[in-house]
Amino acid sequence: MTAIGSLALAVAWGVSFVRHFLAVRRLATESAAVAAGPSELATLERLRGAVLAITGVETDVETLLEREFQQYISPADGTEIDVHLKLAEIPSYEAATASSSIVDYLGIPTPCLELTALYASKRTDRPRDALHRRAIEDRLRELLTAGDIQVDEIILACCLDTATARIVGVAERLPALAAATAQPLLQVRLVALEDRGLMTRLAANGRLEGVARALIDLDAATRAKVVTVPARLAALLSRLPLHLPPEGHRVQPPRSR
Repeated sequence: MTAIGSLALAVAWGVSFVRHFLAVRRLATESAAVAAGPSELATLERLRGAVLAITGVETDVETLLEREFQQYISPADGTEIDVHLKLAEIPSYEAATASSSIVDYLGIPTPCLELTALYASKRTDRPRDALHRRAIEDRLRELLTAGDIQVDEIILACCLDTATARIVGVAERLPALAAATAQPLLQVRLVALEDRGLMTRLAANGRLEGVARALIDLDAATRAKVVTVPARLAALLSRLPLHLPPEGHRVQPPRSR
C-alpha cells in the first residue's frame, strides 16, 4: 500500500496525527482498559479499525491500551503503521498539537510534529530513533546555515556544534544562553564546544543540570574523551530531555520573510 493510501485510510477511520510519515494516534488516555470511558473506547475502536484496514492485522483494545509502542506490518506488502500510546517529553495529545503544523501531504491536510518536537519524542533506546535524531540534527543545521529558520534556544539544544556555533546570529547568543539556559541538552552541547568563556558562564548558571556540572568538573583531558568523540557525545545526548514550553514550539522562518 502506498503512503498516501495508508494516510487516506487512517483519516477515514479518524486517526488524527502522523509523525515521520507514519500514521500515529497519540491517545488522550493512559488509563488501564478497565478505566477507559466510552469516548476513549470509541477512539480505540477507530484506531483498531485503521490498523486492520491498512495492514490486515487484527488487534484489540486491551493490547492498544497496554503497550506504549506498537508496530503493525502488512504481511501482504510490508506497509507499516506505528502506534504510540506515549511519546517521550510530550505528555498529552494537546501538547503534541501545540508543537505541530498542518502539512498538505498529497492533498490530505495532516498534522505533523515540528522537527524539534519529533526530536524530543525520540529519546528512546531504539537504534532507529538514534538515526532519526541524527537526521533531525543535520537538517536543523542545514536550515540554520542557509538562514531559512530563526535561531532559538530549543533549536540550538537540538543541533548546536562547533560549526553551528560560528554561524552569524548564533555565536553572539551563546554567552547569554550559557549563563541562563535550563535545557540539559543545550548545556552539554555548550560544554562540548570547549570554550573557556562559555564554560565559566555555564558554571555560574543557577539552573545548571547535574550532567553538565559533572562534565565541567572533569579535568580537560578526561572531558575531551567524552565530548570530542562523536559516538560518546551522541550516546550522552540521547539520555537527556528536550523541554518543550507548555505553549508548544514551532520552527519559524526568518523575520525578513
